[in-house]
Amino acid sequence: MSVSKTKVSPIRAFMGFGSMSDANLVVLANAVLKALNGNASFPNPTVSLTTFGNDITAYSNAVTAALDGGKNAKAAREKAKKVVVKDLRQLANYAESNCNDEMAIFSTSGFTARAKPSAPGPVAVPTFKSLDYGTHPGQILASIKSVPGAKAYNLRHGPMPPTPPAAAGPNPSSTPASAGATAGAGPGAAPSSWTILNVANIKKAIVINNLTSGTLYGFQLQALGMQGLSAWSDSSTIMCP
Repeated sequence: MSVSKTKVSPIRAFMGFGSMSDANLVVLANAVLKALNGNASFPNPTVSLTTFGNDITAYSNAVTAALDGGKNAKAAREKAKKVVVKDLRQLANYAESNCNDEMAIFSTSGFTARAKPSAPGPVAVPTFKSLDYGTHPGQILASIKSVPGAKAYNLRHGPMPPTPPAAAGPNPSSTPASAGATAGAGPGAAPSSWTILNVANIKKAIVINNLTSGTLYGFQLQALGMQGLSAWSDSSTIMCP
């Protein structure tokens, strides 16, 4: 009997040390030093904690000395900062590699884990902006509303079955997607066959040619996302000119 295993995403530490202010970086460095000192989960840091502590002290002193605005003092501060940033990156990598991807252990290192990207959800069902007549008979122009996360779309169309006489009435229902859309098929009617078009670019209307003038067509859409295909949209219908 096979046993399924849940894949554990590796923990990654926040590494934006170089962009931190001097005051915040000193606070963080001291917090990491305190957290790792005597920590049984991280017994062999890749940077000696004594060395790390001395580097933090040198950096803190350099920050204070640079307050007078002297060029040499500022240069010394930046040099000391690079040393502390290098120490932190090495220790962060060490914490990542030795926490067994368990957040409870990693959090004792004093580092902050980077937020994991949320898994993309299923892509939504797309809809038409409009279905309109083209410039000549037998042509329909279909415009699609973009769907967040969609990489491409499928558009399908087919001739609708004729409305049975008993279903016809003075005011038949319709499902227009534009002023040019109309109706005429009975409720729940669908084409007996579909023609499917793969659409990668929806910035412009999709031109559909070689349709039969005077025929009512049904149109549906489907979106392709990271997790696969959406359901097909409800049908929109239009009488081909």
